[in-house]
Amino acid sequence: MGADGLHHIADVIRKQYRQESVLTFRCLPRTSPQADAVEIQAPGVSAPRFREALLANPEARERLGGGSVTVGGRLVLIAPIAALPLARRLTAELGVDWDTARVRYGDEEFVS
Repeated sequence: MGADGLHHIADVIRKQYRQESVLTFRCLPRTSPQADAVEIQAPGVSAPRFREALLANPEARERLGGGSVTVGGRLVLIAPIAALPLARRLTAELGVDWDTARVRYGDEEFVS
């Protein structure tokens, strides 16, 4: 799916659920000039632990794009490429073994 289609779907979701904005992430090759962010997925993280880690780390709250934890305990974190070292430190604080994390490059956008 292209950027326009993703943007349209995010806008529909935003309106339907009355959200201020929706964060999208479109996977791209690492070398793409449009790649400005990373998506990190890592197992073994609880939502309360993720929330506590963000509360304790103002820099991570401010610089990382967005994140959540699935029902199965998988962290999904979106961050600007420049903040990858910070995201890696945060995941380490959460007890994630970086070798188990999956990192994909792409383009992030907040659709408002």
